[in-house]
Amino acid sequence: MAKESIENIVEEYGDMIYRLALHYVHSQFDAEDVVQEVLLSFCMRKIPLERQKAWLLRATVNRSLDLLRKRKRETALTKEPPAPAPLSLAEELEALPPADRELVYLFYFEGYSSREIASLTGIRDAAVRKRLERAKKKLKTILGAQT
Repeated sequence: MAKESIENIVEEYGDMIYRLALHYVHSQFDAEDVVQEVLLSFCMRKIPLERQKAWLLRATVNRSLDLLRKRKRETALTKEPPAPAPLSLAEELEALPPADRELVYLFYFEGYSSREIASLTGIRDAAVRKRLERAKKKLKTILGAQT
């Protein structure tokens, strides 16, 4: 892959990849690692132009989840006490299943429409809207239980 095209990808999608990774891993250093790994993996593949953004989003989510699973295994081995109860909205989002959390992130934080999310994730538009509705209900329940 040409140096210019890599620079264009970093310039166009770098912030988006970083924000998404940070949303999942909650650590600046881990998010930067995820971005580097995703971009390196991207350079090793030939992704069609129309699929690049979707591929980068999916790869970022997958790599972030891999990192969280690895961290969870390491935590289980060291037998650290469980994390305190969530207090902020960002932490409340962590209570959602990863698939729902991804849709909520794309819709509310990145500003995608349900139709755009459907095209990015390969889920039907109606299913995206229904899952967003269910995720909002779950969040309301979680937030209501804490007050």
